[in-house]
Amino acid sequence: MNIRVLLLLLYITIPVKLFAQEVLLPLPGNKQKSAERLHDQHTTRKSTAIPLTLPFWDDFSYKGPYPDGTKWADNDVFVNSGFAVHPITYGVATFDILDAQGHIYEHARADNMPFPADHLTSQPIDLGSHSPADSIVLSFYYQPQGRGGDPGVQDSLVVQFLLPGNKENNNGDHEEEEDILRWQSVWSAAGESLKSFALDTFPYFKRVAIPITEEKYFRDDFRFRFRNYASFSPGQTIPNYSGTANIWNIDYVLLNQGRSVFDDAYYDIAFAAPAQSILKDYTSMPWSQYIADPPSVLRENFSVRIANLDNSAYNYTYRYVVQDEELRTIRTYSGGSWVINPFSQEGYQDYQPHTSPIVLPGPFPVAPAQHRHFRIVHSLREGATGDDFTRNDTIIYDQVFSNYYSYDDGSPERTHLVKGHSPARALQFTTKHPDVLEAVQIFIMGTINEQNPRLVFDLSIKRSLDPPDVLYNTSDPIPTPDEDQNGFVTINLDHPVEVKDTFYVVISQTGNVPLANSVVIGFDLGNDASHRLFNYFGDGAGWHPSLKEGALMVRAVMERDKTVTTDLLPLLGEQSPVTVYPNPASGNNIHIRTDDRLVNAAENRMHVFDITGRLLYSTGFTSTLDVSDLDNGVYLLRITNQHNRTMHTVRFIISR
Repeated sequence: MNIRVLLLLLYITIPVKLFAQEVLLPLPGNKQKSAERLHDQHTTRKSTAIPLTLPFWDDFSYKGPYPDGTKWADNDVFVNSGFAVHPITYGVATFDILDAQGHIYEHARADNMPFPADHLTSQPIDLGSHSPADSIVLSFYYQPQGRGGDPGVQDSLVVQFLLPGNKENNNGDHEEEEDILRWQSVWSAAGESLKSFALDTFPYFKRVAIPITEEKYFRDDFRFRFRNYASFSPGQTIPNYSGTANIWNIDYVLLNQGRSVFDDAYYDIAFAAPAQSILKDYTSMPWSQYIADPPSVLRENFSVRIANLDNSAYNYTYRYVVQDEELRTIRTYSGGSWVINPFSQEGYQDYQPHTSPIVLPGPFPVAPAQHRHFRIVHSLREGATGDDFTRNDTIIYDQVFSNYYSYDDGSPERTHLVKGHSPARALQFTTKHPDVLEAVQIFIMGTINEQNPRLVFDLSIKRSLDPPDVLYNTSDPIPTPDEDQNGFVTINLDHPVEVKDTFYVVISQTGNVPLANSVVIGFDLGNDASHRLFNYFGDGAGWHPSLKEGALMVRAVMERDKTVTTDLLPLLGEQSPVTVYPNPASGNNIHIRTDDRLVNAAENRMHVFDITGRLLYSTGFTSTLDVSDLDNGVYLLRITNQHNRTMHTVRFIISR
């Protein structure tokens, strides 16, 4: 039976009690991964013709979403800096239930029986010139749950070594039956919650050391791999079969000789958290808004986390620089040198000029421009040449000033839902000068398990919430699909809306809305903007400040000084020149009818997107479209006229 159908049957047999609530849930998928990004990753993968040599090291302190192809042979895991709680160094490899394209594995079971999920397989490593006398040890750090869902006791994380006489193919693909014969398990851990694992204190990651002592592994094609076995926990109050409901984080993998299993010190002074936005609330804002009043939007200090992973104290230096679009340094902050003690003894560095450096006044030139892009580059250095692992000695924040306000970093760790009677969410924005709002972007993710094929919500812009002062309102807005928006969909307003001072973007639904029908929106745990988010539950108590730390992934797109003429605005009640029928469709075909405004149908091209803006397929114009491969849900049909570049988008529903 199709996994989605089975999940639907499981869900509808469980009653849902409706009461006002704000809820965070794991992610159903990962939009940072895609077929296009996976293709790009394959082009950079190392050939396995020449094996790697010792030492083998990776702390995943680089931009993901995929692991370093020169060291790893597969792309299942998610390299990121958001899912770990107090990692060893910034960046981890996250194991979940999502494949290399960010979708739940097709072989996933909708019950509590574990199935194999992610793999992280090393490229071949030459151990042929070594022997057990060389004291080769594989060590790493691991953490269950992190900022995702906790793996159950029936789930596990496993380390395996490739047995002699077997050749793992270069992309790590395999059949489970053959797996048993090709790999030997040498370590495993049962699932548990982070609270149980770490007891809410350090170490939030635990170290594992595996000595390699058997002669059969000392050959020129040695390989090791991590894999997780995952399941969907039964009896959930909210049945949520999502891809990050069961995760593990791996950090600081080191395979080297001359080691003891007790050697847990590394000559490495490193950043242990990613860089921050220079703005105290926003991650991005329009440039004209920034230059109107820079001091009011800049943070006073950065928060920088630095760890010494050795067992000796060192003197090191710290600084950050501001670079412009040409990577020219335009400002420099020097924190000087200071002593850092071992993390195992004293924790993170506490020297204020290094861990809480001031934001330099006037960090950017303030000349008018359409947009600007700066980089804040933090760096540290021990000695003249640095420590053993210098990659984690630099963190960078790309500070973008474009045409939108955002509180998020573009990568969600959770989803945000509300339920109640006609519930709503309102995100607050503040302008420094009067401006024009032209669109809203939402990191929209459908509904829980796609239970509601007719995803309907209202979008409004308000000057105030209580009493309500409505500037704009539209029912059932149609997103403009764009497969290049990294998960965001854009809703263009029917007409530009003038805003000044404070305004709110409000997303609301009508009627009694259970969680199964709540609009699911991405939620970023890396930046706390909860003081800007308000919820309405229809409980008679008005608007409630959010109780969830993080940032709702909704962005306000501005267009300052845009000239709007009445002939550019849609006529009241104007109908789309494209009609889809039947709609909803219960069969395998839909029909498309166009009027004369599209001129020659031969010049048109059709694109079908899902509700999140992901392009499903593209074809030449046809009056009958086969939709038999589409599951129940909401889709967008966009017809583009290649002659006059016009586009028309309509929504259609599959409900079988």
